[in-house]
Amino acid sequence: MLKLTMCSRRLPGLSREQFDQHWRDRHGPLVRSHQAVLRIRRYVQTSPLAEPAAQESLRASRGMIAVDFDGLAELWWDSLEDHAAARTTAEGAAALRQLIEDERSFVDLSRSLAWYGAERQIVP
Repeated sequence: MLKLTMCSRRLPGLSREQFDQHWRDRHGPLVRSHQAVLRIRRYVQTSPLAEPAAQESLRASRGMIAVDFDGLAELWWDSLEDHAAARTTAEGAAALRQLIEDERSFVDLSRSLAWYGAERQIVP
């Protein structure tokens, strides 16, 4: 199973609420609409909990840096080959272009991170 993880930062000028609303109400359904053609097995959005005291307590208890992301997206495919094959069709390429175009309307891609990985399930 292949997993893409993306830590996103919002575009300057967008509030956290505007970012989250677009991500949840526009981008999420857009990803869902392309699920079959892009062979996406699962898609999850995680927003930072809006509890400053809890966030600070967690950060301070471990000596960590403050969270500087507005959201974390996780997408799964059966394999890297399956993920790549979905993008070789005209329909898959068009879907990917549409998703990236939408991302550019609310995500500061130059300050965001994304990587491929493989999960190790420790606690089922």
